[in-house]
Amino acid sequence: MKKISITLLLLVTCLFFLNCSKAQQPCNDDDVTNTKGSWKKVSDANPFPDPSFPKNQYPQATTRIDKMQKLLQAAYPEPKGMEAGWHRNISGNPAVKAGPVPYELYAQFRIFFCNYEKNGYEVNPERGADFFVWANQFNWFADYIKYYIIQKQPVYLLNKKIGALNGYPLYEGIYNRTENYNSSAYSRAIIITRTGQSPYVPVTQKQFLKAFLNYNGKKFPKALAFETNRTVKTDAQEEEAKKGGLEYIAKGYKADAVERRKADYLKNYKTDQQRKEANIAQMKKTYEDDMKPARDLLADSLKADLEQPAILDFNNLLTFKEFTTEEKGGQQLVRLNPNYFNMTLPRYVPQFLIVYWSWDVAKAANIWRAQIEKNFNFNALKEMIDK
Repeated sequence: MKKISITLLLLVTCLFFLNCSKAQQPCNDDDVTNTKGSWKKVSDANPFPDPSFPKNQYPQATTRIDKMQKLLQAAYPEPKGMEAGWHRNISGNPAVKAGPVPYELYAQFRIFFCNYEKNGYEVNPERGADFFVWANQFNWFADYIKYYIIQKQPVYLLNKKIGALNGYPLYEGIYNRTENYNSSAYSRAIIITRTGQSPYVPVTQKQFLKAFLNYNGKKFPKALAFETNRTVKTDAQEEEAKKGGLEYIAKGYKADAVERRKADYLKNYKTDQQRKEANIAQMKKTYEDDMKPARDLLADSLKADLEQPAILDFNNLLTFKEFTTEEKGGQQLVRLNPNYFNMTLPRYVPQFLIVYWSWDVAKAANIWRAQIEKNFNFNALKEMIDK
């Protein structure tokens, strides 16, 4: 009996230490990446749509968001190395007055990481991947350029076009950076529309140049008027200021340097009025220099083909020097196409959709990205257009 008890004790002790040894084994990236996660529905964002959109039609929008989520979950049914959470959002003003309302699916995929102090894994709330489907809105797909209005329509700068994915044009997202392991991130986007139609149309070079000159032609007189109307010192105030400067030199420098310092001071002294006139002259010169490239191109329009799309880098939007190409990293300038929108459809119907996904350098996030790009059914999403 005593031998059995000792044997049992040794067995229990052995099992205990085996378990402890297993628990204390270092957590590693492969284990974490292969750890199964789950899908979870989280609380929806508070709706802030156009006030004219009836609340009793909200369920029509959320039903369509749910269909989008099912497509996403079908593309990545069993998360590994991450937890998946998603919610619905109905907010924002329509692109055209009384037009289709914007809403979105937003899904977060947050990676697991090794917590070596606890010998296990936890969810990192700041790293992983994100997935959006935006209905009836451009959002991060294009940068709204508030400075210009062309043919009474808002203007946007599309993100860089970088190829195609499953038959759809593929664009870069806005959050792409490569700094270090913890902060590197990448993003991609596609737009899904009616076949052969687009909610935006290209802005021609001629249209941009005219808009550029018109915007600056209105802005410059205001800036010039501000400087022209700026109050300057009176002659008496100038004499007092000059006197104060000379007294400062007399007190602040050695005797043998005072006269030389005073002479330099008086030689270079500029009154407020002189500085004002110099500023006005410089402003006029800078304005003329900045407008010259655009004016010259328009004047040479008989030789230059200015009906082609305006491709710009961001630096040339407000200080124009030249157009560029997409091959050189340029982005296309477009304006809203109001003729695209079918105003007879219910406002909750998606008339165009943008899919946007981003991920960081974590192994689980890159596996997720590959699966999404391979398996997501973009064609099924297209079937939702106008329905």
